[in-house]
Amino acid sequence: MVCLFMLLTGYTLNQSFYNSAYSALKDRLTGQIYLLMADRQLNASNIQSTPQKLSVDILNNPDSQLSAYITLADGTILWRSSGSDPRLLPPGKTIIHGKKVFQTFTVNNKAYIGLSIAIYWNPDNRQTPLIYHISDDLSELNQTIDAYQKSLWANLFLMSLTLLISLFFILRWGLKPLREVEQEIKAVEQGQLALLQQHYPDELKPLTRNINELIQFERQQQERYQNALSDLAHSLKTPLAIIQGQKFDKQNPEQYISQIDDAVQRMNAIVEYQLQRATTSSLSPHIQYLQLEPVTLSLLDSMKKIYRDKTIQFNTSISPGLQYQMDEGDFMEILGNLLDNASKWCRDQVSLTLSTDKNNLHIIVQDNGPGIKVEKINKITTRGVRMDELTPGHGVGLAIVVDIVNAYNGNIDFSSSDEGGLKVSVQFNLNKSD
Repeated sequence: MVCLFMLLTGYTLNQSFYNSAYSALKDRLTGQIYLLMADRQLNASNIQSTPQKLSVDILNNPDSQLSAYITLADGTILWRSSGSDPRLLPPGKTIIHGKKVFQTFTVNNKAYIGLSIAIYWNPDNRQTPLIYHISDDLSELNQTIDAYQKSLWANLFLMSLTLLISLFFILRWGLKPLREVEQEIKAVEQGQLALLQQHYPDELKPLTRNINELIQFERQQQERYQNALSDLAHSLKTPLAIIQGQKFDKQNPEQYISQIDDAVQRMNAIVEYQLQRATTSSLSPHIQYLQLEPVTLSLLDSMKKIYRDKTIQFNTSISPGLQYQMDEGDFMEILGNLLDNASKWCRDQVSLTLSTDKNNLHIIVQDNGPGIKVEKINKITTRGVRMDELTPGHGVGLAIVVDIVNAYNGNIDFSSSDEGGLKVSVQFNLNKSD
């Protein structure tokens, strides 16, 4: 674009100078020929054919390139200026009275310009007009135009080069923040940075802010999917343990098949539930009220089957008719993980209390196991962290419980039980607003 602009500018300036120079020359020739006409207002009969001096100083100047002539219509020279060459007479051409005729011609490979005007000095004899001619050498004008063109294109070239170099550095300086954004994005892709961190101009802040939000969203999505896979694997442990612990009884095969079928259905429900959690970032506003006692009893029955070799005594206190607005899968994840964790660590007793007061639902699970030191309680809800590496597990269960409790705006508290084990207290607001 810069080159095209400079070419158009150069062409326009060149044409303007060319036209202006020739216009000035034509005006000068017109002035000279009018002076000639004023000096030689004679009839054809009394004009001498020999060169004569004029009162026009410029024509009398020996250094002048102008030549003046007075001729008849047939080209006969009646008069010419001193030092003029007859060959420099402009070519013959039909000329209308009073009309200026400019023409260029070449003599001995030199360019000339001529002006001719026909005048009838005797109004009664319109058959013998006098034609005034004046010609000038174009060499000096053409040299001036050539010098101007060389200077013009040289200056335009330097201007273009200067402009291009200036634009290069201006663009390089102006696009520097974008290059820094690109470098930081590459650093984020390579794991060297977590987010775009530099301070950018105000014009780029919306862009960098949106990029950071996108990066955070993608990481949250990735983390949610990873957690969903971890949660799915952890949730399938219970029904798989039930299936693994079943023994085929030839006397009662229907019971064996029924228990296996129940476990398989439970696994299907778990898969659907975890897929729903992975693709949904918020709770549905249309959750139905869940009867908690049947689900609780089903979970207790599963715990008894899984830990039947441990002879655990489950002490339960469930308020009759207890219900809460919660997804069944979420409630089973909360209570199932708490009962599983207590059953795994207890010596022989697990206590479960489900009750309500005026405003809250309370879920309390405690065991008589070794418990957890106070300084380590805050670490047990971190995914992948286990207090005892020798005990089977993945360190996921309590983290799932905390995630779900937080999703329902509940509270969870870890403390020591009266028997010395771990006590987990979960509290949900019964009067929560939509």
